[in-house]
Amino acid sequence: MVERDETPETTADEHYFDPSNLEEQWHDYAHLFEKLLEEGREGELSETASDLAPGDLSEIVKPLSVDDTARVIQLLPLDLAADVLSEIDKRSVDALMQLMDIEAIADIVEDMPSDEATDLIGDLEEYQAEKLLAAIEAEDRDEITELLQYSRDTAGGLMAKEFIAVAEDETCLHAVKTVRGLDEDDREDLHFIFVVDRDQRPVGRIPLVELLMQPWSTPVRDVMEPDPQYVSVGLDQEQVAQYVRTHDLVTLPVVDDEERLVGVISADDVLDVMEDEATEDYSMLAGTSSEEFGETSPLIIARARLPWLMGALIGQVACVLMMQHFEAEIATTVALTFFIPAIMAMGGNTGIQTSSVVVRGLATGEVDRFHITRYVGRELVTAVMTGGLISVVLFAIAGLVVGNLDLALVLTLSMFAVILCAALVGTSIPLMLHKFGIDPAIATGPFITTSNDMLAILIYLSMASLMLP
Repeated sequence: MVERDETPETTADEHYFDPSNLEEQWHDYAHLFEKLLEEGREGELSETASDLAPGDLSEIVKPLSVDDTARVIQLLPLDLAADVLSEIDKRSVDALMQLMDIEAIADIVEDMPSDEATDLIGDLEEYQAEKLLAAIEAEDRDEITELLQYSRDTAGGLMAKEFIAVAEDETCLHAVKTVRGLDEDDREDLHFIFVVDRDQRPVGRIPLVELLMQPWSTPVRDVMEPDPQYVSVGLDQEQVAQYVRTHDLVTLPVVDDEERLVGVISADDVLDVMEDEATEDYSMLAGTSSEEFGETSPLIIARARLPWLMGALIGQVACVLMMQHFEAEIATTVALTFFIPAIMAMGGNTGIQTSSVVVRGLATGEVDRFHITRYVGRELVTAVMTGGLISVVLFAIAGLVVGNLDLALVLTLSMFAVILCAALVGTSIPLMLHKFGIDPAIATGPFITTSNDMLAILIYLSMASLMLP
């Protein structure tokens, strides 16, 4: 563990932290950075920060104030500053725009991959984006402007312009010379050279290793892997991620409406998509908003949660009104109220279990819309098995607790019906939403639990009114 009053030990070869103790090391370095900035030891901070991996450095500056983060970024080499700036959240970037010179930020953005630079500029206020674009060199500005026309959640919004395409009648020597002509930063994520026809349509690809093994005079068409996989610029990012995951791709070409090669999507972009989608789905499961993750303002967090909670409140008021409707039955058999929490809880839990499994299956591609009846049937059979066992156990418990076999029978049949209906609701609603192009994650959380609470009350008290004397 790093001592608080000492510089963490580093050598020229130590660029990465111990993976078993990352959070503590990030915390120690953040504390060190604060101390060095406070004491004005900026040269020492610059030297220390420059020896760190970009990912570690991005985590280290997260807890720092915006002022301190801006000072750290200004002390970094351009390539490292670009990596760190691309990882900083939108609120910090907005603040940095106020604290750093626009020309300095433009220099950093020019060193970013085109897709990351586009994401950063796309997150800014319009006047800030225009100001920053005006300060960027024309070539980089044209690339970013082109990428900004695509929606953020499509293949066009994910793709980068850093790729190599050679004509199919060129030689391997020409392809190698093209690679050697790239900047060092542009070669970092280069795995394939794409082969295009005279209309710039992709017809194949060549792995770099394979290219190096060929005689220089060999035409690239003779060594390429034909018929490369590619996607259209308008394809939704979730479908892009599923395609990359299914085919284990490292890079995925993107074509425009005329099937011309216009960009590539890398695996790290897909990982970001999967994280974003998981965050969005998890927020819906929890009955909140993805805006809340990473947010520090209690007011913004409360605003994100309030609509869901108000919806849940309305549902619970409906439950109260239903209980009021069955007031006579409850007054006659007070013991009915003892088991209302159990009936509601089992319905809610069953609904959450089934809906969560279905939502996860839809997200991973394990569940598809062509086999809906199969999944509904499976969940119903499961509900019959679990509901039957739980109902039998409840019958025995109710018989012992209240000594009323009629009430025990009502509880048994109600519990079985509630679990069966909750499983049906929890399975069918996400599937139907998915079929109509609505994110199925919205069906879970407060929506499912509240609707199943209402359903449980209605079934339980209706059976009581029909079966009890």
